[in-house]
Amino acid sequence: MGNIFGKYTAIISASKYVLLLNITDKIFSFLLLLLFARILEPDSYGAIVTIFTLSLTLAAIFDLGLPIYMQRQITIEPHISSEIFSAVFSTGLLIFFLYLLAGSAYFLLFYSGLPFIIFIIVSVTIYSSQLVNLCNRALSAKEEFNGQFYAFLLPRVIILAVFLLSYFYFALSIEILLAAMLAGFILNLFFALISLNKNGVKFSTKHFSLTSVLPLLFSSLPLGLAVVFNYLYDKIDILIISKMLDFSSVAYYNIGYGLFKGAAISFSFILVPAFSRISGASRDKAAVNVFFKEYTRLMLVICIAAAAAAFFLADWIIQLLYTERFATSGAILKILAPAIIAAGMNNLTGTTLNGMGYFKIVMFITLYALVLNVVLNILFIPRFGIHASAVISVITEYFIFIVELYYLRKILRTP
Repeated sequence: MGNIFGKYTAIISASKYVLLLNITDKIFSFLLLLLFARILEPDSYGAIVTIFTLSLTLAAIFDLGLPIYMQRQITIEPHISSEIFSAVFSTGLLIFFLYLLAGSAYFLLFYSGLPFIIFIIVSVTIYSSQLVNLCNRALSAKEEFNGQFYAFLLPRVIILAVFLLSYFYFALSIEILLAAMLAGFILNLFFALISLNKNGVKFSTKHFSLTSVLPLLFSSLPLGLAVVFNYLYDKIDILIISKMLDFSSVAYYNIGYGLFKGAAISFSFILVPAFSRISGASRDKAAVNVFFKEYTRLMLVICIAAAAAAFFLADWIIQLLYTERFATSGAILKILAPAIIAAGMNNLTGTTLNGMGYFKIVMFITLYALVLNVVLNILFIPRFGIHASAVISVITEYFIFIVELYYLRKILRTP
């Protein structure tokens, strides 16, 4: 028992900076959305959430699997880490223009009644965060986690300070607050690039050529599609609710769903360094099998505890943080609580499959999950509202876990 406890303590200790980064990020996001919810009426809050969701969805589409693919390649070929990072980061900079153009066209076509300037600020902020994620993945491949945390911390403190000062004293406009957020994310990107340079990963455009873009995208495409399908099934319900119901319903659902996703803080920090570990041992199925069993036990304990807390404390949390106005969100969180277990476990199975290089399997599973989620939402939201969407999210999470587990067990049994 002592050896087992020591092993799990070592796993968590090795991930402490990832844990700190996750906790800080979740607290930051939670506080900002909480301030928005307290400042704005449910309809206006729902509109802001919809704009963020649209931008995040577009960012996921243009992710193209590059961050995860880059982390795996740097782990396998650390001697050319600067070349790999420079090629991927330069490609990401080029993709930004396509992302902004496509996003603007979609927004003006389907959400022309909302402020375009807010969409532009939010979109650039989200893509800046995507570039930060590229840097963090390269740092993770180098097992440099404290650099990620410190590059993240100061910009978030500055952003939060501006929001709090506005809430209590100055009452700044939404546009100014969002512009302050954008400035903070750009500062985070600057610090992350400095941290990479200190760790021997130097960005240079000389490692980039247009002829290398297509082979790079072709290699990362299965991962990219998996990221897109995964994110769409995660966020598509918000967009469907915004069109089939109203922005108030978006607000009530998003608060419950946001707290459900926030529970990922209890386990996601373990999986970031785990991906590099699996990538390094991907050819040794026996080693991967041992890894998977160790992490399964740990993840189950964490996720069951988190699910129980979310279910029994749902109403109290909503009343305390969001007031009686959002009481409906408590019921949404209770419905979603059991899905925390499935979300944690399908994150583990997906991380293991991707680390072993089985990108296409994960891609197709997430595609099927997306189709299932969209079809069920369209069928049942008009009749049962946001409660149906919550139940469908639970079904989707367990579907992904069961199918990924089936394929993973099959792969690990193959000589």
